[in-house]
Parts: sequence; structure tokens; C-alpha cells
Amino acid sequence: MVRSQEIERSRSSAVAVSGTANEDRTPGSARPMAWWEILFKYSLFEAGDSSWSLIIVSTYFGTFLQAVLKETGADFGWAVTTGALIIAVVSPVLGAAADHSGRRQPYLRFFVFAAVAATAGLAWTSTVDAAMLLFIVAYICINGAFTFFTAMTPAVSSQRNVSSVVSMTVGVGYGGALLCMLALSPLVPNDALAGRVFLPMALIYLVLAMPAMFLAPDFVRSGSPMVDLVAAYGRMRRTFHEARQHRFLFRFLIGDFLYENAVASVITLMGLYSRNVMGFQAGELAALFGPAIVVAMLSAWFLFGPLVRLIGPKRAVLIDLAVWLLLFGAVLAIRPGSSLNLGVFHMDDKQLFTAVVAPLAGIGLAGVWTSSRVFLTALTPVEKSGEFWGLYNLSGRTASVLGDATWSVILTVLGERIFGYQVAVMALAAYVLCGGALIASIPDIRPSAANFLP
Repeated sequence: MVRSQEIERSRSSAVAVSGTANEDRTPGSARPMAWWEILFKYSLFEAGDSSWSLIIVSTYFGTFLQAVLKETGADFGWAVTTGALIIAVVSPVLGAAADHSGRRQPYLRFFVFAAVAATAGLAWTSTVDAAMLLFIVAYICINGAFTFFTAMTPAVSSQRNVSSVVSMTVGVGYGGALLCMLALSPLVPNDALAGRVFLPMALIYLVLAMPAMFLAPDFVRSGSPMVDLVAAYGRMRRTFHEARQHRFLFRFLIGDFLYENAVASVITLMGLYSRNVMGFQAGELAALFGPAIVVAMLSAWFLFGPLVRLIGPKRAVLIDLAVWLLLFGAVLAIRPGSSLNLGVFHMDDKQLFTAVVAPLAGIGLAGVWTSSRVFLTALTPVEKSGEFWGLYNLSGRTASVLGDATWSVILTVLGERIFGYQVAVMALAAYVLCGGALIASIPDIRPSAANFLP
């Protein structure tokens, strides 16, 4: 009873504030957007963001450092860690500043143009120091832009269609990444030519970001467009002081931080596990990751979108975490030399890994980004959307650092043997279990009119 009253008070407060915002909305933005408008004006941005992450972070920048600039792969890890730490510090502040000004697009444009310039600059880089600096700047700006992109969710969706908008956007992101990989990989027939992808990737990202920067609905200006860091930190302090009023949201952010430790680690280190434990060669990894991307795209569109609408975001998050636990169990069970024999049907260890682990990873990734975003939307008053989406991205960035550190420490202590990798996988499963326990303790809150602009 106390919980229901608390939820109702929180929603009533949000309705009162959003009522003021409603009066300021521009007439054109009050018209419901057709699905094709949302796809073109908003969702395409995620295709660019996901493509950048796949092409630059997951595939070619590390190769560029090692094969072209003759630097160790460890420096790539330090570059990612440095960028993630900076983003962890500034994301909530930027979100608070956006709430103060009432706009998202001006900040989005700044970070997109800066990311494009830094990414394109890599194409003419010939020194390690310049490459590291440009990559870190691009990484920070890409993630800064994504903070404001996600904070636009209440402006482009409604109580009725938020799960459809988010699932479509996540699916478009994975679809764009797959197409971009197919389009750009022929430019790099060998590792020494890895630098060829930087300029095309910068242009692709810019083109896909343009509609969201200029055509998508946005909040109206309510304050100064300048970033007032003192005021932004003041807003953050007040938010933490008022944490009791938003205790379910903060509980979600802590739970999200825990299970995203596992998600971030799988994204960055599953390739290492595939090569060092399962024996995949570099040329075989595309055949391993390709199905995972396809399954992620289809799962976002046809599984988790409808599932969130049917059972709500909380239960969808818990189902997704169960998929992650199943994934980790499969990784532990499928060891080198494993096989499956069913009469005439036979699969060796690599085939089993590709057929079981890759699809589960795709389903798990789609579920995280779809159900978690809808759940955060349901828990967030519209007037604090920028700030709390900034905190959400803070959770993801710090989880990325801690998740990767977990693998690294365990493998350093136990060695890069099968046992060390198995302990690391079990540690990630423990993160998922702890995060799931926190999510299970949150009431089944679903998006309401208080979470959106009309």
C-alpha cells in the first residue's frame, strides 16, 4: 500500500510539471508521428551509433593501432577506459544542463559534429599519440551524443507506443551495423589497410544523424542554452538528496549497473574468449558475430517489443536476465572438444558455440537495450528525463570499465587458461544475479502520460 501511494505521488508530481511543459509545446510537435516518421527522423540515428561502435571500437581501431602504428593492443584498452571514465563523469551533468535549457538537439549537434571531425581525422593520423587523442575525443563525443539522443525519447514517443518506438530503434541500430559491416569490410582486405574505414564511417554516421539533429521533435527552450556546470552539479546534488522520492528509479540504476557489467564485458571480450578458448581464427569471427547481430535485430523488433507491451518492462528485463544466465551456462558447458551427436546430425565445438551462444547473445543484447530503456522511461518524470538518461549512461559507462576490469583481474591472477575464463564467466553471472534481485524488488511500473510530452 505504501509503495502504491509513493508511485502515485511521484506520478502526480510529474503530471503537474509536464502540464506546464504541455503549454509550451509547439503545435506541430503535438501531432502523433507515423512509424515511418519516427524511423526516419529518430531511429536512423541509432543505426549510425551502432555502426560506429562495431566498425571503430569492436573491429578496426585496435587493428589500426597494432598493424599500422605498431602499438600494443593494451593501449587500445586504455583508450577505451579513459574515454569511458570521462563520459561517466560528464554524462549526468550534460543531462542536467539539457533539462535546465529544455533542449536536446543543440547539444546533440555539437557532439555529432565533433565526433565526425575526430573520426575523420583518424584517416590522416600517422602517430600513436594523435590516434589515441582523436579516438578518445571521438569516443567521448559519440557517447555524449547518445546521451541526448536517448533523452529525446519522451518527445518522439507516447505512453501507448514507447515500447514499439524503442524496439524499432534498437532493431534499426543492429540492422544498420550489419549493413555497414558488409559495406565497409571490403575496404580492408588486410589489416595494414584498416585506416581506410575511418573517413567513410565518419560520413555514414553524419548522414544517419542528420534527421535526429534537425527534424525530430524536441523539448522547447525553457532556460539558457549555455552549459552552466555549477547549476548542473547543483541539480545533481538536489537529485541525490531527493533520492527517497525516486528510490525505485535509483534502485533500477543500481541494478542496471550490475547487470550491465556482464553485458559490457561480453561485448568487448567475447572475441578474446572465442579466439583463446574456442580456437576461432580472425576470419571465422565474422561468421560468429554476424548471426548474433541478425538475431539481435529480429529479437528487438519481434520479441522484446511485443513482450514489453504484453507483460511490462520489469518482467521483460527479468526474462532477458534469465537469457543471460542461460548464455553463461552454455559458455561454461561448451568447451573445446565438445560435440553433439544425434544420429546423422553432428556438431563440433565451434558449431555448437556458433549455434547456441551467438543467438543467445543476440537475444540478450536486444532485450537489455529494449526493456531497460522502456523501464527507465516509466520511472522517470518527464522534467528530469535528460538528467536521468545521463545517469543511465553513467551506469553503462562505469559498468563497462568495471566489467572489463573484472575479466582482466581474474585472467591476470589465474592466467589465460580455461579455468581462468570459466571463473570470469561465473563472476559475470554473479553480476547478473545481483542486478536481477534488485530489479525484482521494484514494483511493476509501466509508462504513463506523466513520462512524455504530448
